[in-house]
Amino acid sequence: MGGNISRDPPNAHVHPHHHHHHHHRHNSSSSPTSIKARKSKSSTLRNSKSNSVNEEKKAPIKSDKRIIYGRTYHAIESSSYMLPKDDKEIDRLHEEHFVTKELLGFNIMVEALKSLDFQNGGLEVLDVCCGPATWLCETSLEYPNCRFTGIDMCSLWPQVIRPVNLTFTEANVLQGIPYPDKTFDFIQMRFVVLAFRTNEWPFIISEIKRVLKDGGCFQCVELDMRIITTDPIARTYTEAFESFCASYGLDASAGAKLDLMLTEGGGMKILQSEYREVPLGWGGPIGDAYIQLFQGTLDGLSPWLKQSLGITDHENYDMLMNRTRQALIQSRSFMGLYAFLVQKPMND
Repeated sequence: MGGNISRDPPNAHVHPHHHHHHHHRHNSSSSPTSIKARKSKSSTLRNSKSNSVNEEKKAPIKSDKRIIYGRTYHAIESSSYMLPKDDKEIDRLHEEHFVTKELLGFNIMVEALKSLDFQNGGLEVLDVCCGPATWLCETSLEYPNCRFTGIDMCSLWPQVIRPVNLTFTEANVLQGIPYPDKTFDFIQMRFVVLAFRTNEWPFIISEIKRVLKDGGCFQCVELDMRIITTDPIARTYTEAFESFCASYGLDASAGAKLDLMLTEGGGMKILQSEYREVPLGWGGPIGDAYIQLFQGTLDGLSPWLKQSLGITDHENYDMLMNRTRQALIQSRSFMGLYAFLVQKPMND
């Protein structure tokens, strides 16, 4: 399943000239305004760009961009990550943070807050594949006595306006996390199903464990992207999406396998686990927001999905996507969202 893959879809119009890049019942009565109000927040976060103050580049990497169908993508050959790295995708990632926080009810899991003293501080916190750093901006303000670091292969984070206790490092974690053993008290990683191939997960988890202090905690939040639906039209598409992922060595169901990867594979102990159903387009504002997010993911992947589905025509693709979207909503389809908090053993 591994090995380098060509990320260029055949016949894509690559003009001369990416990142991240998801049973308790959820509360679907959250107000639509609360989610809408955040849009302005996300554009504020996005628009604070220019030369950074507290940014260090430990492992500079060549990050040429490519423009395909008018969207900007990274050009890092070793990465399987196919989503864009433009303002539209940054907005989608901000929105994904807020909706997920609403659905889960936390930024940091309660057992981590019990195990580690975030209030009085001194903690070193790392967000792996941090994207535009929405989670980091919130948590670093909430816990001013702790130090926060974000790492990603593309610098989508705010470049000027940011909390003083927050720094960033541009690096591809597939080449290792550029920090010494036992550096961090708490590490988070989320929504990387489309970033790592199946055979890359064990290395990523081992690197996270390596830079985690003994007794430190790792929080992982991930979607099982195998959509549960009863509709045959929707199912045709969802099966195509899963085989598309598999053809690139990605595992759409990685979220559901995390507990085994972290415990049996990673040798860490689960302190807390959470599961939520993610409604796609039904059940209230959260469902409405998630179908939009999913649509945004599909838009970002469209050069590769078109190739996988054998579609060359934009209009045919858009028609298929709209039909699938309606079928997903009408059949009350959903995905699973998993959150695990694990602890590294003492004297490891």
